[in-house]
Amino acid sequence: MIGKYKHHVILLVLFIFSFCIFVSAVAAKSDSSIPKNKIVALVYDDSGSMWEQSGNVPIDNWKYANYALQSFVALLEKQDQLRVVSMSTPTVPEPIELDEKLRQHEIDQIRTWTGKRNTPLESLHTAINELNKAVDSNKNSDYWLIVLTDGIFNEINHLEPKLTATQIEENKNALFTSLRKLKDKMDQNGASFHSTLIPIESYLSTEELEIMADFKRQWTESSAGNVLVSNGEQDIIQRINEVAALMTNRDPSEQEQFDLHPVWDGNQLFLESPFPLRRITLIEQSALENASFKEFYINKQPIEQGMEGPYKVITPDDPVILHPPIQGTFTHFKNVNGDGMIDKGIYKIVFQKPLSEEQQKSIKILAEPAIDFRVDLKKATGDKNPEVYFTGSKMILEATLLKSESNDEEIDLRDIDVKSLFEVEAEIDRVKLPLKYDSKVNKFIGDFTLPQKEKIPVNVKVNIKGFYQRVKETSIQVNPARKLSLVANTETWRTELDKLNQADPFVITPMVNGKEMSSEELKKVFNKLKVETPSHIKIEKEQKGNQILIYPKSLSPIFRTSVGDVPLHVTLPGQYPNEIAEETFTLNIEDISLLKKYGSVAIKALIWLVLLVYIFGIIIKPRFDKNRISLEYKQSRKRERLRDARGMTENFHTNWFNRWLIPYLAEKKSIGDLTFKADRKKDRVLLVKESQDPNLIVRHEKLEGRSKKADILIYHNDEIQIERSNDHSVYIFKSH
Repeated sequence: MIGKYKHHVILLVLFIFSFCIFVSAVAAKSDSSIPKNKIVALVYDDSGSMWEQSGNVPIDNWKYANYALQSFVALLEKQDQLRVVSMSTPTVPEPIELDEKLRQHEIDQIRTWTGKRNTPLESLHTAINELNKAVDSNKNSDYWLIVLTDGIFNEINHLEPKLTATQIEENKNALFTSLRKLKDKMDQNGASFHSTLIPIESYLSTEELEIMADFKRQWTESSAGNVLVSNGEQDIIQRINEVAALMTNRDPSEQEQFDLHPVWDGNQLFLESPFPLRRITLIEQSALENASFKEFYINKQPIEQGMEGPYKVITPDDPVILHPPIQGTFTHFKNVNGDGMIDKGIYKIVFQKPLSEEQQKSIKILAEPAIDFRVDLKKATGDKNPEVYFTGSKMILEATLLKSESNDEEIDLRDIDVKSLFEVEAEIDRVKLPLKYDSKVNKFIGDFTLPQKEKIPVNVKVNIKGFYQRVKETSIQVNPARKLSLVANTETWRTELDKLNQADPFVITPMVNGKEMSSEELKKVFNKLKVETPSHIKIEKEQKGNQILIYPKSLSPIFRTSVGDVPLHVTLPGQYPNEIAEETFTLNIEDISLLKKYGSVAIKALIWLVLLVYIFGIIIKPRFDKNRISLEYKQSRKRERLRDARGMTENFHTNWFNRWLIPYLAEKKSIGDLTFKADRKKDRVLLVKESQDPNLIVRHEKLEGRSKKADILIYHNDEIQIERSNDHSVYIFKSH
């Protein structure tokens, strides 16, 4: 029976404290630092309905609520501030001392509280006013407004016969207007604000449930607040695991919860964490003697004064005794050295004496992670300037795990099984984006493209399964695509065709949103510049400062170049997505006279023609194959001695000039009284007609009347004889 109602109590013990931490987690903004303290205004229902349901049937809601408030005080840290407004004294915000020396006394005093009065709306106004005053002097805190009630506030309950519908509406408007103003003030001051309504609806009638439903709706709308409903014992038991997880920012959906791997060894408890912690709390719910602690070690280093408590809590005296009393102790272990964080590693808690197995089972270990994370947005190029976040830009989102309350000190995850422990994702404009861990940079990274919207909400969730869960909200201001344009520096550009190559350039200035583009930006995109024209003209382009110089050039020959109006289509893409400047300009090229246009070309063509004719003549010119042909000859004054005369051989060598520079004319060679010229075929020569006479014997036959009529072909071994009165000669042509 005791075990069963332990769950009932633990819910109320952790209900408020855990949910506040949960609210802080899910509503966290993009600021990477965690506020150092909490300022809490708690409206506490001690009305008569907490003691009895309809028909004067006693219930235990008051007892468990009192126990929960005691536990809530035990769980807060000494730098926090707590003011409790009980509904029995709705105008008095009771400050609760959280100093270690005074806290147990405060807990004992809470146990004596009794009320049994109404549920006045004034208690809520008092709590709102307390937070209004507090935020003026301290903006770097977490502000929590918590309302715990099991019924309908008197001033908005239409079941009250004295209230009219108009009065009820005025009362609701006054409350939610105040709540809305508080939320606006917190936002304007940059403070972190969370409102939580915790209605216990177990004993509400149907009509009361309808009133409560409307109240919950307006609560959420006016303060962006949260509602956590308790609907009876079964629901309480079901929610206990969720609340216990949320108390330490753990993921409540995980069946296997992350823990500190507790190992008992005699009077020693060993714990281990791969992450830094803010605090370790041991909660002992037992009717037995409470355990007492002796020493606390962090990575083998003793931490003097590192233990706080134990704070003893117990259900108040119950005159009806519906259920047995519950008692417990809350002991905190912290690092009072350095930055106050408990570094990752192994921890040891030493007890005064060994604990029994039942005592060990009664101890619950809660670890508060000292974890935060930073969200960074940048372009895929690495540019972090929000002014260049344009529609269509490729973006990178990075989530970096940090040690909380530090100066952006990163937590190295390279030695941790990140894949099995972590779930990190972003929601960008309602589209899920998984972030993958990159061990090289020790970050979770995802890439996306900016859609065409003015402002995009971004939520980044980091979940260490069963241990830590937090969502950060931010947004990206998307800049509309810049308007690029191209402006000519002169209205008209004109030049004559023959002066085109020496003309000044056509100058264009690119503009961005009506202002001149910088030379640095133009340099980045100049290689993407395109200048196109359907006309026959050559285009050269150059950058000078922040201007584009276009040089129109003529084609060769010049008459091929287009004249008149020449269109130029210029395209310049920008350095960011969806940016492009396009413009068509017109250049005027004036025509020139036919003599100027074609004269020089005609002269050049004639020179080329002459040169070609000359070269052709050189190529086809007949030449002697001086290495293959020769002429053997003998000369004598007497014919009968010609056979005994000494023979001579003459080659067909000529001078270089005649052989290579005189075109078309066949090469000639004079040997003795004869003159020969080359034939196209290299194994023969021609006996020119000018050196012929009628008495000349060619191939044993006198020429007589055939002489001087035409050149005679002379072949290999052909013999030519010349007979004169005092001179006889014989010539024999040789072709090798």
